[in-house]
Amino acid sequence: MKTGFVAVMGRPNAGKSTLVNALLSKTVSIVSPRAQTTRDSIMGILNEKGMQIVFIDTPGLFVPKEALGKAMVHSARESAKGVDAIVYLIDGSAASAEEDEGIIDSLGVLCPLFICVNKIDLITAPEGEALLERFKARFPKAVVMPMSALTNFGLKEVKDGLGAVLKDGPQYFPSDALTDKDKAFQAKEAVRFELLRFLDEEVPHQCAVVVNDFKEKNGHLKIEATVFCEKKSQVGIVVGKGGAMIKKISMSARHRLEAQFHEHVTLLLEARFLEGWRDNPDKLAQFGYGNGDGDAD
Repeated sequence: MKTGFVAVMGRPNAGKSTLVNALLSKTVSIVSPRAQTTRDSIMGILNEKGMQIVFIDTPGLFVPKEALGKAMVHSARESAKGVDAIVYLIDGSAASAEEDEGIIDSLGVLCPLFICVNKIDLITAPEGEALLERFKARFPKAVVMPMSALTNFGLKEVKDGLGAVLKDGPQYFPSDALTDKDKAFQAKEAVRFELLRFLDEEVPHQCAVVVNDFKEKNGHLKIEATVFCEKKSQVGIVVGKGGAMIKKISMSARHRLEAQFHEHVTLLLEARFLEGWRDNPDKLAQFGYGNGDGDAD
């Protein structure tokens, strides 16, 4: 059996989570048009005849300013260590590709590297060809290919390419496994998705979701979670007039989880103020980011 771990990397909003979800034909990572949606490295497990590929969907690579951003970039770079291959996504519709070249250089890739020019459907054929030729010349040892994760263009070529470089090995996860994350984590991500969906501007990025209690019994999930806001004013935005917004967020997240788990879900959600949590290493560690030693790196 061909098996291996593949890190999916790139700058924020390059389409990494969209690609992993498309390859698995299931949603394992939340997706939104906003940069830095993915905060954790999440494994998505592709099981096909004679092959198991464990894709690691990583946070976007950027120059961080706060401890949370440093933890996210650290998580992404750590995920690239010891993998069997790397798929690096380029946003073909972005204004410049120079930053991607620098990031790829900084990774010091020793394993097979696939550079995928994503969102190829959003640019002209000459623009796409120029990008492909640029990265082929810059990284001659890499496999460079066009792709559109949103339309599934190029997905077969990605899987075939990985299948050609992966080696025979053990099956790391059961054949029916989809992700390494438990239901409590998936519940947290469902709430974060709805925050991104319903709230404007920077508010969702300044909120953390913590699952305080998770109970499962007889096909019924009972979940209690808190949305921590960095500013007092954001608590009122999350709650909404008469509690309307937090009810909408909770109801939508509950429906998403019921469809995902095929179980009845009770979701109790509250919002609280926690000043400066994004730059507090201890709080980041408590929320699952960083290492809690006073440095998110």
